Amino acid sequence: MGKWRYTVALPFLISLSGCIEINTYVSPAASGTVIDATTKKPIQGATISVGDHPGLFAQTNSDGQFILVPTTRTTHIFWLAPYSSLPPGGTIVVFADGYASREIVVNGAEQLLVSLVRVR
Repeated sequence: MGKWRYTVALPFLISLSGCIEINTYVSPAASGTVIDATTKKPIQGATISVGDHPGLFAQTNSDGQFILVPTTRTTHIFWLAPYSSLPPGGTIVVFADGYASREIVVNGAEQLLVSLVRVR
């Protein structure tokens, strides 16, 4: 007799909780400055791309600064508890015309100072 009450009560309780939105990160977040290794001057127009996702990239401004915003995936579920995810680590590739490219491993959102060596 008591089992049918749970069968009726559970869907009712879930409907009261509403739809929960889950955001999970699928690419790393990073920000920082790209400079010339010799002159220590900022490099404008350098490209910072995500190693596993070549379509995700950022470019440096006139001060050599960049912000790589993490990409998220949103899922809607019915659940009673909220869920959050931190930006994952990953590999970014930094390159600019006339400079050797560099691969850097990042762990979440961190401030980077990337120096590139000029190729002759």
